[in-house]
Amino acid sequence: MYRSHHAWMFLLIPGVFLVVFTLLPAIGALGLSFTNYSIFAPVEWMGLKNYARILRDGEFWSAIRVTIYYWLLVTPALVVLPVFLAILVNRDVPGIAVYRLIYYFPVLVSVVVTAMLWKWMFQTDGIINYLLSLFGAAPKSWLTSKNLVIPSLAIVTIWQGLGYYMLFYLSGLQSIPGDLYEAADIEGANFWQSHWHITFPLLRPVIFFVAVVSTMSAFKEFTLMLTMTNGGPIGASTTVVFLVYEKAFGELKMGYASAISCILFLIILFITILNQRILEDDNSV
Repeated sequence: MYRSHHAWMFLLIPGVFLVVFTLLPAIGALGLSFTNYSIFAPVEWMGLKNYARILRDGEFWSAIRVTIYYWLLVTPALVVLPVFLAILVNRDVPGIAVYRLIYYFPVLVSVVVTAMLWKWMFQTDGIINYLLSLFGAAPKSWLTSKNLVIPSLAIVTIWQGLGYYMLFYLSGLQSIPGDLYEAADIEGANFWQSHWHITFPLLRPVIFFVAVVSTMSAFKEFTLMLTMTNGGPIGASTTVVFLVYEKAFGELKMGYASAISCILFLIILFITILNQRILEDDNSV
């Protein structure tokens, strides 16, 4: 009883913050999604008209395509590359902690600072085009080209996320018994064979976890688009979250923006449930 009482006391303050800053705003957004609320006009109940409008809105479907394209570039890279990075730093060599800190350091940098740094590097006379010129390549319009803007933003996301997801894989690697690799060496397995038959199967739950977390982050990314491109050029980097921002604070269509955010919530919820089902099926095998 004593421990239970103190546990509830510790959970009280986080619970209050969760209700006030997450649950209540979410309920409020759901309610606004059925209205035409626009700050300066009286609230009028519209039922499902906002959702019907979304289905016919070309801007929304364009934002969906941009978001999916961004997700397809970011998530596979953040699922695969950190595995090899974690394998590299999962070694008992002098100074390995320094290397882990170096790879993790981009995570500690503010997203806005990261965006401003890469925006400068992606300029026409920036360092990236300078490096390309050393190989005789012509300068690229990284952030003003409709074809290059999303890959450019994906590069920034991958660079900053590698160290973060590396920690998950590193934790999983350190839970794998070393005897398995010793047995594989005795059997004559090489580096790739050992990791293919031991590391990847045992890291499967971590891989699924990283996949769903990186997917949710990709669908919710907003800061890079706002800071580096402002949704341009001509909507080429306008994701669903950025569209919500534009509708809510640019056009003051709070009701319609709330409806879009609810659709986005359902998409992320579906991905989360799908991941949970996959994990349950994987654990039951």
